[in-house]
Amino acid sequence: MEDAVSLTLALPQWYFPAILAPFAAGPLTLIPAVGVLALLAGAGMAVVRRRREALWFLVPAVADHVLVAVAGVMRGDLRDDVSNPVLIAFLVAQLVLCGVLVWRLRQARVEAALLTVFAMTYALFAAFIASMSFNDVWL
Repeated sequence: MEDAVSLTLALPQWYFPAILAPFAAGPLTLIPAVGVLALLAGAGMAVVRRRREALWFLVPAVADHVLVAVAGVMRGDLRDDVSNPVLIAFLVAQLVLCGVLVWRLRQARVEAALLTVFAMTYALFAAFIASMSFNDVWL
């Protein structure tokens, strides 16, 4: 249980500082840096335009934390041949959820598109951390 809590707390601590050095580790830090910029732009536009429906994009972020928590509980229990299909299914589900949110938020399409970029980069980063935890192989 300790691993679940520590990984859940570590996810934003590892994701958001990538904006300070976006090329530090190549695409591994460039992806979150782009996501942080999209979050800032999308959330800023949503606040300025008073689009409360953009709060629906908290759902994918919570799902990312649930994935990382489950991976923390199951640390070292899964091999690549089992964990990879699970993570791919998770990413596809996140993409579908974000697509539905963009479609549903017709009045806030630009904000929704930007928040989708954030949600998908956050999901990719969460899947990367979950993969390391499932296999108990860390970079």
